[in-house]
Amino acid sequence: SVALAAPEIAEYGAVVPLAVASSLPNVKQMVLLVEKNPNALVSVFNVTPEVDASFSTRAKMGESSDVYAVAITADGKAHYAKKEVKVTLGGCGG
Repeated sequence: SVALAAPEIAEYGAVVPLAVASSLPNVKQMVLLVEKNPNALVSVFNVTPEVDASFSTRAKMGESSDVYAVAITADGKAHYAKKEVKVTLGGCGG
């Protein structure tokens, strides 16, 4: 399975904490995407057998969007988790 940790509401869209992990065997890459960003690709993590498929980073989000965590396995299959993150632009809950 693929796990995505992201806040329900991000009061400050400039630094939204995101974490992705997978317990699937033979994971080759972990990818984070923010659907409504001008460049949807946030990060790509290459995974080797010596590395746990568990990463965290921060992303800039200009507006509320679905965030996807994708695990790509050695056989070319993509498994994902999705979560909606609401961004309050002014940080005042509106």
